[in-house]
Amino acid sequence: MEKLITWFLSPIVFAIGFLTPLIAQVCLAMGWITSTPTAYGIGFVIAISFGLMAQFRGSWLWLKS
Repeated sequence: MEKLITWFLSPIVFAIGFLTPLIAQVCLAMGWITSTPTAYGIGFVIAISFGLMAQFRGSWLWLKS
């Protein structure tokens, strides 16, 4: 059970589950992209890149003390 909770709270799952739709909806709301599948694809690429950075660095923050 502990591994499941740890997996759900990992940066990659957060990026896919929260950041991807957030980025896609912002792109659609601002009118930058008009196609929903394209917006989600771009949101996925951006979110995964941030999620992988956070996973490897161990932090979402840019400056880690």
